[in-house]
Amino acid sequence: MPRADVTLTRQGDLLIAAWQLEEPATSIGLQDWVEADERLRLWTPQGQGWAFDGAALEREDGGAFDRFELQMNQSDKFYDRRYVPVIRVGETGWSVLSKGLSLLGHETFVQAAGLAEGDIFLADNARRTSGESVSTATGGFVYLGPQAHITEDHATVIAGPDIPDWLREKFVADIDAISETLTDRFAEPPAAPPVLIMTYRDEAGAGFKGSSLGRFITLHIRGFELDPSDDDFMRRMTGLALHETVHVWIGQLYSSSENAEQSWVHEGGAEYISMRAGMDQAQLRADIEEKINQCQRTLVRRPLTATRYGSRGGAPYDCGALVQLVAEAASIKAGNGDILDLWKDVFARAGEDRVFDSSTFRAAASEAGGEAFGRRMELFADGMDAEEWSAFLTGLSEIGIEVELLAPPDPHPDDFQLAAAALGALQRDVCQNQVSIYQREDHYWTNISEHCGGQLPGNPQLRHINGVDLIDAPGAAYAEMRRACSAGEAIGLGQLNGDELAPISCGEWMSNLPALAVVRALPQLPAL
Repeated sequence: MPRADVTLTRQGDLLIAAWQLEEPATSIGLQDWVEADERLRLWTPQGQGWAFDGAALEREDGGAFDRFELQMNQSDKFYDRRYVPVIRVGETGWSVLSKGLSLLGHETFVQAAGLAEGDIFLADNARRTSGESVSTATGGFVYLGPQAHITEDHATVIAGPDIPDWLREKFVADIDAISETLTDRFAEPPAAPPVLIMTYRDEAGAGFKGSSLGRFITLHIRGFELDPSDDDFMRRMTGLALHETVHVWIGQLYSSSENAEQSWVHEGGAEYISMRAGMDQAQLRADIEEKINQCQRTLVRRPLTATRYGSRGGAPYDCGALVQLVAEAASIKAGNGDILDLWKDVFARAGEDRVFDSSTFRAAASEAGGEAFGRRMELFADGMDAEEWSAFLTGLSEIGIEVELLAPPDPHPDDFQLAAAALGALQRDVCQNQVSIYQREDHYWTNISEHCGGQLPGNPQLRHINGVDLIDAPGAAYAEMRRACSAGEAIGLGQLNGDELAPISCGEWMSNLPALAVVRALPQLPAL
């Protein structure tokens, strides 16, 4: 296999990657660790006469070449990427996904050039001398920038001055604590201590993104005020650190052969174990309640095991965590241990290749929890309508999970997602199963009228459902749709300008809006 060498050089606020090919080529493809649309937007060929579609590069005249350069801007959709491939650390450092630099059909090596005094190049968690290259196949991330951004204790931490010391210390403490628990319970530590890369940007739109890859854990935070007295923020950050550390065991020491196809297994496992490790009983009950309701609204009548439904968006986390709770509760009732005992059995079944799949997890959970887990897992695999969801949730009392379902007259929480869920169900029924909803300050707007058979004419600005305010009382609007549909009544939509649309009959999706769950009690779950 021919060799390619890529050299990273900082150039002001940009990063330049220059590839040198051992053998000339007329076309070069980049491995798909970075989505083509991101490369096309943010990676720009230097010089004239190049054709680049984000996946492959060639000369417009079809000629051969043995060198090319791409100017790389940092990722702009960090929250929408499994791994953030290029990102600034502080003002002058850079973190780059190694395999994102790999060329198809080439053994690719990476090095750094033009480092200023006090800068270092870190690859495979080792400082590299000037001109020293490392194979991109070693995986993980490389860092180039100020040595001052790196601290070393139990873990190597790479972060700019925008990450305050207390937040660094918190993340390290959280990672150390869960690592100690998992090492003790699974009787196996990671092959190497973790490397933690953290970034922060004070910008509009709060969000965060974590990932784990080999020994590397990345935590990217945007838009939050970094306030240690904000309990909600601190709880989110604890969950982020714990979740990604659990992935080191579930997704790195062991791995799923269905990583993308059945991600509810490993994402649900990491989410639930992190919840159990980081929350008290009251927090756990509230979070489980939220996940039950989000899972119901996401799946409705669709199977969790269908990739397009159970392994996209929030479903792997919400529904996956619910499956883990059911598995643990059933196992504890049968006297067969907690969730870590169950996962230890999954790992034992993985064999020498250390690879498991959804059937491995289901077999271990069914043996531990018996029919109490097995028949409930079958319901997830088959898909449940609103009535079946209600029976499923109230039936969880058999394994110590006490759930009460809200009737339409009951007070409902004013969660804006409920208004969107009601309007989404209506659109699925009348707009050929398509959904397009945009929340504005004083209304909801839809732009798919051409698919709705004249029932949502003119892309209306919607404010009311049967007179109930979608903006001010989204929970009550959701409850009103459930009430009206169960009574065989039509739905009237009021527009922002006061006009009313013609009544719309309830269809299958509107009639299957699930009853919101209130979790009253969980079984006694042992500390992990």
